[in-house]
Amino acid sequence: MMKRPILYIPLSLALFTTVLSCNNTGKPATTAYEEKSASSANDVIEYTNLIVDLSNKNTGYVVRLVKNADRAADAFKTKPTFASLAGIIKPIMIPMIRHGKITADKPVDALNKEDQTFFKEKVAAFNGSFEKLKTTYDKLDDYLKAQDYKDDKGAKGIALADSIRNDAQAFFEIKEVLMKRVREVADASEIIVLKDSPLKDYIVAMKADMQSVRNFIDQLEKGGEDFNKISAAAQTAYETLEKDQAAHAAIDPAKAEGKAPYYKSFYDSFHDFLLLSKKTLRDAKEKGRLGDSDLESLDGALDTMIGRYNTFTN
Repeated sequence: MMKRPILYIPLSLALFTTVLSCNNTGKPATTAYEEKSASSANDVIEYTNLIVDLSNKNTGYVVRLVKNADRAADAFKTKPTFASLAGIIKPIMIPMIRHGKITADKPVDALNKEDQTFFKEKVAAFNGSFEKLKTTYDKLDDYLKAQDYKDDKGAKGIALADSIRNDAQAFFEIKEVLMKRVREVADASEIIVLKDSPLKDYIVAMKADMQSVRNFIDQLEKGGEDFNKISAAAQTAYETLEKDQAAHAAIDPAKAEGKAPYYKSFYDSFHDFLLLSKKTLRDAKEKGRLGDSDLESLDGALDTMIGRYNTFTN
């Protein structure tokens, strides 16, 4: 099964409140970032945010290509006709617009040397996997436009659709490695961003809750095909989310600098996620499994939480 896409959360650069001295000699990688100046942290976070934007944008495009390939393959496996394939249109790829000087293929100097090498190599591999998938899809697009399925009854089209899914799997595997380090570096720099900030408690709570929700969805995905085996663990995880939502929603928003409505909005969306999860768990227990549509609905609810978090931090 192809990995389902995961969107990531950029850190707002508007939260800087203090400047610390930089002294990273002999420290572990993440500790070194924690001791950099706010200016250096700014560069690191701007760079990691750029990768987050690139990852999310490319992921959305890959998902659309795979959906088209799946639709085409389904049509090829029956009796392909112009009518059954007419709606499969190559999506438009809108290029990213960046106004700053930082680019994803040139890691910033504020990163340590090891991470500069890592990001240079992994970003190149990530972009390469994306371009390879697009090239494979172009072949399918040409195949459809020429209606070559009339010559081979869709055989080549099915093979191309399989290649697109394989390319997408490779894309998501490279993305997973890249984004793991992005999170580590960004989280370490975030300590500087949040130092002495009146928003610290709110942001820490929201980010912890979004990660817990992400872990909950991942738990369901891994065992969803035989839900009975994970039913008890899923219920326990759900109850933990309920407790966290209640506790964090009750934090006094008086120090949120006018952002109290946005904080409440975030926890309203978390409450909505819990309601959806409760229904999903009940249905899965009755059916004995979770389908992709169930997981996608939960992903959509998490996306709403992410959007409201971004509104809070902007």
